[in-house]
Amino acid sequence: MKKPEQQWETARFVAVRLPEVPPERAGEPAVQAFELRRRGGGPSARACFSLSRQVVDAEAADPDLEFAARAWLASRGARILDLRGPGGEVLAEGVFTLADLSQPAEGSARTLVSLCPSNAEILGALGAFERVLACEDSSDWPVEVERCERLGPDLGPDLDRVAALAPDLTLSSLSVPGMERNVTGLRVRGLRQRVLAPRSVDDVLAELRLVGEDLGLPERAAAVCEQMQAERAALQAARPERPVGVYLEWWPRPMFSPGAACYSNELIALAGGFNVFAGRPGASVEVTPEELLAADPAVCFVSWCGVAEAKLDPGNLIHRPGLAALGAARAGRVYRLDERFSGRPGPRMLAAARIMARAIAGL
Repeated sequence: MKKPEQQWETARFVAVRLPEVPPERAGEPAVQAFELRRRGGGPSARACFSLSRQVVDAEAADPDLEFAARAWLASRGARILDLRGPGGEVLAEGVFTLADLSQPAEGSARTLVSLCPSNAEILGALGAFERVLACEDSSDWPVEVERCERLGPDLGPDLDRVAALAPDLTLSSLSVPGMERNVTGLRVRGLRQRVLAPRSVDDVLAELRLVGEDLGLPERAAAVCEQMQAERAALQAARPERPVGVYLEWWPRPMFSPGAACYSNELIALAGGFNVFAGRPGASVEVTPEELLAADPAVCFVSWCGVAEAKLDPGNLIHRPGLAALGAARAGRVYRLDERFSGRPGPRMLAAARIMARAIAGL
């Protein structure tokens, strides 16, 4: 299936990303510009979003666009809206929550669609996977996923097929940038969804309980949460006294790493480290070799999105141009970290902390 062209959509517009942003906005974090193409033809509009400010043409302003701006922000770890018209006039502003983006099922959901691997793992942990009609292509746990109809990649699933399946509830996600395409598309199609985007272990626990309520399985959700809390307590008790600097790499070219609003910071802390880029705004941030050299982490982990553990190559970072002086690379302190744990904020995420803890303990 061809990847959708739009970045997000509303009932009136589809938003297509522009290659350049206005010069006066170029220095803002995570800034993106969009052409808003009108459905059915007619003149297009413009929008420009960043973590700090979202600006749209006056003729584009509507409640759907406010929803889209919130979804765009949430996928980048932000929870404060500042939506303005072209003259700087405030259209909508303030703190929002994921509940503002969700429309839960009426009663206990008996049929489900999952649009993110961590969501599938939540349903597996709750023992409810027999309710799942379909999921995106990346899900590989629980084993029952093998029988599921596949909908395409998690950043571009077939939302028209989801609409045709007519589930009681779709578990969508805003855990990574780009997933706003799914959340806004489900809204346009009038589908009920529970939007998940945890930024901490506590968020995962809270979302497990929410999904348990959605499915009429609160006791099972409480049991899963209790087990995760016990695992977290064990990691906390075993942490070394002095944390070490950690670089966790989501992608090698360009280089991406977790930022301030990412759950990975807690996993790294539980392992006995601190994220050297935790001070950067956003959930996922682009970094340069020069910035990594300046951060000088004691240990590095490669955990590339969508890449199987066996295909992760620590040598790619060790021998990367511009990193010859990186102490961790020179000492061979670059390790594989299975993205199925580190990249999925769900019931199995604490395995990533245990893997990192073993490497840190050996320093």
